[in-house]
Amino acid sequence: MVLFNRLQTRIFAFFVLVIIAVLTLSFWLSYQSNQRLEQQYVANQLEVASLVFESQYDNRNYYLAAFASTAAKDFALKDIFIDGDNRSFLVALNNHRGRINASLAMAVSGDGKVIGQLVASQDELGQEVVALGSEQHAPFRYKLDTEFDQISPFYLLDNKLYQIKFSPLTSGGNSVIGWVGFGFLIGDSLANSLQKLTGLNSGFMLLEKEVITPVGHSGFPLEHHETQIVTQYIVADQADSDFILWKQFLGHVDDQSLHAYMYKSRSDLLASIESQWLQQVAVLLLMLPVSLLLAFWISGSITRPIKQLIEQARFIAKGNYHSNVSVDSSVELQQLASEFTSMQQAIVAREKAIEHQAFHDPLTNLANRNQLQRVCEPWLIEGSTMAICLINIRRMTEVNVTLGHAVGDEVIKEVAKRLCHINPNALACRLSGDEFVLAFKEYEHASFEVFLTMLQAKIGQDYHYQDILLHLQFTAGVSFYQPGMDIVTLLRQADTALQHAKMNKRDYQVYDANIDKNSVERFQLINELKVAIEQNQLVLYYQPKLNLAKQKITHVEALVRWNHPARGIIPPDTFIPIAEKTMQMDALTRWVITEAMAQYHRWQVQGIDMCIAVNISAENLKDEQFCYWVIDTLAQHNVPVSAMTLEITEDAVVSDPELAVKQLTLLRQNGLTLSIDDYGTGYSSLAQLKQLPVDELKIDKSFVQKLLQTNADQIIVQSTLQLAHNLGLKVVAEGIEDKETLQWLTERHCEMGQGFYLSRPLPELQFNDWLSQSAYV
Repeated sequence: MVLFNRLQTRIFAFFVLVIIAVLTLSFWLSYQSNQRLEQQYVANQLEVASLVFESQYDNRNYYLAAFASTAAKDFALKDIFIDGDNRSFLVALNNHRGRINASLAMAVSGDGKVIGQLVASQDELGQEVVALGSEQHAPFRYKLDTEFDQISPFYLLDNKLYQIKFSPLTSGGNSVIGWVGFGFLIGDSLANSLQKLTGLNSGFMLLEKEVITPVGHSGFPLEHHETQIVTQYIVADQADSDFILWKQFLGHVDDQSLHAYMYKSRSDLLASIESQWLQQVAVLLLMLPVSLLLAFWISGSITRPIKQLIEQARFIAKGNYHSNVSVDSSVELQQLASEFTSMQQAIVAREKAIEHQAFHDPLTNLANRNQLQRVCEPWLIEGSTMAICLINIRRMTEVNVTLGHAVGDEVIKEVAKRLCHINPNALACRLSGDEFVLAFKEYEHASFEVFLTMLQAKIGQDYHYQDILLHLQFTAGVSFYQPGMDIVTLLRQADTALQHAKMNKRDYQVYDANIDKNSVERFQLINELKVAIEQNQLVLYYQPKLNLAKQKITHVEALVRWNHPARGIIPPDTFIPIAEKTMQMDALTRWVITEAMAQYHRWQVQGIDMCIAVNISAENLKDEQFCYWVIDTLAQHNVPVSAMTLEITEDAVVSDPELAVKQLTLLRQNGLTLSIDDYGTGYSSLAQLKQLPVDELKIDKSFVQKLLQTNADQIIVQSTLQLAHNLGLKVVAEGIEDKETLQWLTERHCEMGQGFYLSRPLPELQFNDWLSQSAYV
């Protein structure tokens, strides 16, 4: 017991246990590795055997087929075959056989008679001997026709099996006059070749009702127990664990099935691996005493300084107080302890710094996205009435570009400082360059607008940086927690509200599902729109325009719809903005115009004379080639320019008046009718309207739908009619939804009317039916 209490003994015992554990683990890992190696080696050996056999077998098949085809095309051989000189034909056939060292050569006449059968073998001296086969002049055992490839690739002749391929002999007109074939012997020679390549005993067997007939085998003939093992494996698929076995079914020969096999004793195959395993075990056993000696030496060296201290303590105990106490490694041990303490303190400090950096913004020292998620997740679990306010500081890009990033950083710091004083219960975070978040654990929806007003007052205070006065402004998006939501969803909703506020030039927006409707669907449509245009998934609907003076439908407006294969009909309000934002508007407009021209001709065939109006966008007018394309396409499709009206909105003209006037003037000079669509809702001036080379104005439906109920609308429409007529322009009123409105417009000499009272937009066939039954024909 006292001996075990010694430190050296304990250290030595510990090393012994570690050594035994390590050696045991090494032994076990080595054993497992050896087992896996054996399994992998066996699997690799079988895979190699399979690949080698398939390569040899396929190569022989290919070589025989190729050579038979080549021989069948030999004109000299054909001439001798046709002349009927049997001796000369056999000589020629043998010459061909000799070129590939075939064991069998055969020729069959068109009536199925064997006219040539040459069998090659070796005599006792190893010399090749060629003789006529036993079936010479006999009927061929198989039925031959033009599908000669269906003949079995194996041929049993005089108890010898051949791998054979035939090819037809043809004469003028490609008529078959006979067949010629060559074969290699399947026997001991092939088996020996496979054994050399794979290292496995190889052979072939014919099976008929569990009766095995050996065809060939490598090396010595199979012993009785080997024959039983191979037979059970081929017949019943029963493998012997002491052998490595492989088999392959090759086909049928007469009524027998032909099988190839390879095998080898597992112990013979794995002898080298077993030898390596024994060497590893010997090395492990040899390491045990060496390791124990090394452990004993190490344990002594570790305790040696302590023993020195003990000896010196005993020496002092005897009264030797003037001696200096020294230990060989005492200073190192003290320094080591001190260094460990210093290291521990440094690690703690670094971990705190790293954690702070991971969860705080380095510029403002506010919490970042990680801290936001870490703090808010427990709030969500508690089910608190949480709110997220996402704040975007306006014009930060302008500040950075104009005043420099240093000033921009100071502005960001000032905003962060102000946010920290907004509400002590709020978690202030900085997400990115000019985006901040205020997260509230508890907040009522009704009182949040008051908070946003206060926030606007706090943030909006002027900021003086050196001699520069900056007025800080922000846009905010707010989202409130709903059961089942996570922080990612809250942030996404707040961002959606923020983007909506930016788009509508508002200071803030509280998230509403209506502003986020179909956002995922819209994203998918962005990717699918290009395919829709290319694959002709679009369709045109037509809304009639009534000539109010003639009370006759003379015009239609072509309105594009997307016939989505999965979502059905998609209205233009959904995908037109997508086309404008993704630079696909030009392709879309060109498709609409081309389809409208095709529709014009279809109506002409039916005796319908109709002018078609097509909408074009500002993006089209920015392309100087677009107008030339319209003019050229009208000429190519043989459509008169009077049959096409192009409608353009006021806003498209306002965006670039000079370019718009230039493009529209070119179209007008080439005879096209131009119309200002949705007149009264845009920002065009009378001065711009005066300069536009247009033919008509379309009064927006918002002024027409409640025309008889609103005096202001009547005044606006009446004034527009007078203005247009004074400028020499025609007027189209859209949004007519009742007979009284139609009558009111007719009395005031409005040229054209359009609206649901007449008809909704209809696809081609429905429009044709409507037109045939309409009173305005």
